[in-house]
Amino acid sequence: MRNTVLALVLLVPILGAGATAHAQGGEVPAPPPAVAHPLLAPLTDDARIGLTDLDPSVPSPADFLGYSLGSRFTRHFRVEDYLERLAASSDRVRLERYGETYEGRPLYLVTISTAENIARLDELRADAMALAHPQDLSMAQRTRLLDHHPVIVWLAYGVHGNESSSTETSLAVAYTLAAARGDLADALSQVVVILDPLVNPDGRERYLQGYLERRGREPDAAADSMEHVEEWPGGRFNHYLFDLNRDWTWMTQQETEQRIAAYRRWEPQVYADFHEMGPDSSYFFPPPAQPVLRDIDRRTVAWIDTFGRANGSTFDFYGWLYYKAEVFDLFYPGYGDSYPSLRGAVGMTYEVAGGGRGGQVVERRDGRLTLADRIARHFTTSLATVVTAAKNRRALLSDFVASRTQPMLDPVSTFFWKPEDPESRSLADLLRHHGIEVRRLARGTEVSAVEVSSGKATTVQLPAGSYTVSTAQPLGGLARTLLSREAEMPASFLERQRERIDSYRDTEFADITAWSLPLAYGVEAWMMSGEPEATEALEPPVSGLRGKGDYAFLVPPQGYGGYRFAAGLERREVVFRLALESFDLGGESFPGGTLVIPALGNPPELAEILEDLARTEEVQVVRVATAFTDRGISLGSDQVIAVSPARIGLLGGPGVARTAHGALWHLFDRQLGLRFSRLQLDQLGRIDLDGYDVLVFPGGDAEGTLDEGAKKRLAGWVEDGGLLVTSADALGLLHDLELSSVEEWQPEGHGTDAGESTDDPEAPAMAETPPGNGMSEGDDETHGGNVADRPLDVPGAAVATDLRSGSPLGTGMRHGPATLILGDRVLEATGDPRQDVLTVRANSPVIAGFAWPESAERLAGSLLTSVETAGRGRVVIFAQMPPFRGFWRATTPLLLNAVLYGPSMIEAGALP
Repeated sequence: MRNTVLALVLLVPILGAGATAHAQGGEVPAPPPAVAHPLLAPLTDDARIGLTDLDPSVPSPADFLGYSLGSRFTRHFRVEDYLERLAASSDRVRLERYGETYEGRPLYLVTISTAENIARLDELRADAMALAHPQDLSMAQRTRLLDHHPVIVWLAYGVHGNESSSTETSLAVAYTLAAARGDLADALSQVVVILDPLVNPDGRERYLQGYLERRGREPDAAADSMEHVEEWPGGRFNHYLFDLNRDWTWMTQQETEQRIAAYRRWEPQVYADFHEMGPDSSYFFPPPAQPVLRDIDRRTVAWIDTFGRANGSTFDFYGWLYYKAEVFDLFYPGYGDSYPSLRGAVGMTYEVAGGGRGGQVVERRDGRLTLADRIARHFTTSLATVVTAAKNRRALLSDFVASRTQPMLDPVSTFFWKPEDPESRSLADLLRHHGIEVRRLARGTEVSAVEVSSGKATTVQLPAGSYTVSTAQPLGGLARTLLSREAEMPASFLERQRERIDSYRDTEFADITAWSLPLAYGVEAWMMSGEPEATEALEPPVSGLRGKGDYAFLVPPQGYGGYRFAAGLERREVVFRLALESFDLGGESFPGGTLVIPALGNPPELAEILEDLARTEEVQVVRVATAFTDRGISLGSDQVIAVSPARIGLLGGPGVARTAHGALWHLFDRQLGLRFSRLQLDQLGRIDLDGYDVLVFPGGDAEGTLDEGAKKRLAGWVEDGGLLVTSADALGLLHDLELSSVEEWQPEGHGTDAGESTDDPEAPAMAETPPGNGMSEGDDETHGGNVADRPLDVPGAAVATDLRSGSPLGTGMRHGPATLILGDRVLEATGDPRQDVLTVRANSPVIAGFAWPESAERLAGSLLTSVETAGRGRVVIFAQMPPFRGFWRATTPLLLNAVLYGPSMIEAGALP
């Protein structure tokens, strides 16, 4: 059934122009006929890659562009031009625009198959949707589709913009599939190939612009030359500096949302994601490293091995180096291989040497690596993937259907959460965007369940309207992965990591180990065995004005929606106040954090303004007729403070951690619509800081970036009443300026200066992955030989927290939020209840993900958020700056309360 028909058998006839002296079994095949421009520029090993039997009526990219691929870079608009020409020239090709980037660049899919398949593409797409929902198919329908439907192969190029060979490869692949005759043309009858030629054009154009600005008449191969060094922020990320290869599950970015919508219209059986790594590496393709998520179907994992062997055969044929299974696991669910795998596709990552330092040519330890070399290797695995899928069409379809059926055969679990949590609807909407079915309880019920945050069995009374997600659906495994408290890691993997730590080597944790969406969204959730009775479909959220009265309008905390509403009030110049304590009024309870909008002092058309804004932001506003409350503070209390628009500066530029800056930039700009300015850190000494009430430092190396004059100006601004909201990366600077007394945990008598960042914000890889837990040779002399006496990284674990009751920064928060811990920094609590706003729970602090026992012990009771007085100003420090990757919302209210309302709290004397 799974006869792989090794790529050596399949691709040698197809790529017959490419064999070198490494070819097995006889003479080197003749080169292809001469053309005006060969498809690829010459390779360093003289291999020739390309087909000999091609349709001359189909324009090659080399002839259209006027140069061989690999001899220079192709800009986005020229990629568009060629693909449009290709689609117009071949009845095998359809070009579709599926979205656009934040900078307005179009995103395309190129669909390639036989002319007959392209002519009935809409029918094939409908059949693909039917296969993805096998519970709705009769056996006869299933058999017909398995017998005749082509396998869908999705090839994605360039999710990281500075991994620049991928898009060049996509042009070569698109042309070859469109123009091929013979064996490869025959294979297209069994497959529909979908190419995403340029996943991240904003990042790639940023990379190319910087590279071309620094390149001379000829490319310089010296790895240290300017053209091989990217300036801040580099090209890896999208416009808002998000790593799109880590955003699949969280869908925070416009490009991701559009791509998943396009993905769901096809639900491919094979998904290959093309990347680059360091220039001194060789080539990686699957099988992946351990660990692998348990909810990835074992059949899918077996197919990954099949494709890896096919790729290995083609590389063996050319004598090219490669490796497998050593790095690049399938554990973090937000990658471009793990996420498709959770949907039933054979998800794979392909990595070629090069990366941001690759340029057009770079000197390696063993010789030169050219852009054409990188294209050739990606081109080869692309075609090997297509042909392997074509030869295994029916078996791939059958196992895809089986993987989408399996969740409905396995024991069923159901997840619940109540509707009153501020982000409860946002969580439901995110799951629905993935295609996961979310329902609501038609009536209240009592269930025996396990609390997600603690793992403890309990009995819970769920009201009508509670959200429910059953795993008995085609994406049940994806739902369980996203909603469970944590994913299981094999004991053997953890044992190996402990051995590595004990021998002073880096660990192999590739990314964070906790991502439970109920924890990340601050939503209380439970899981039960089986399914509840009486559920109903979701209705659109209720928003707008309700109640009676014209004295004032109340807006209780409603997650990000409430903060968007506040920003909208400021844009419309509506006067409002913020309640710092709870109260009851008109038979309803209103928590601290409620916005109070009095009619007095506002425009006569206030109700209409609020109705429009409430519907836009999907929040509820309550009308009241009196300030006389039934319980708690009155609406005229000193604890209901006037809010003035805060003048906000977000620090960025060299010296600032890219992704931390990007997360805040996107939060302020796109998610909340705040008014703020982005300020360059290394220019701070030249900026009139009196124009700002709040400065936000996301993280990085402020101490090493600011000169002495800028440091003094910053200190003076804080002491004169400014509010500095900062990552703990700035602790060293804050100590030097006598703005903070917070101390960082250090091994007794050893360690680096407090506040020195353990992560280099200018690191070339810019990979946003946790550093290893190992130590360099000799570090045992610096930190001590025992594990307990040296820094230990936490690979993204979630901890339980205690929120200081009555803290103004915690207004609107019902309890301490689960907090993601990443890295080795631990801050020591001061013991001052006015200063220690959020601390890690002292007992059993780690509630999800992995942390070494020594890390958990030192985290217990440690400080996560503090506020300190400095002259007339304040300094708010976050040990972990929210919102991590834009999705960990639970801790973000602390940040937003400081940034939006902190200056008003200071003015009112409410912030200690």
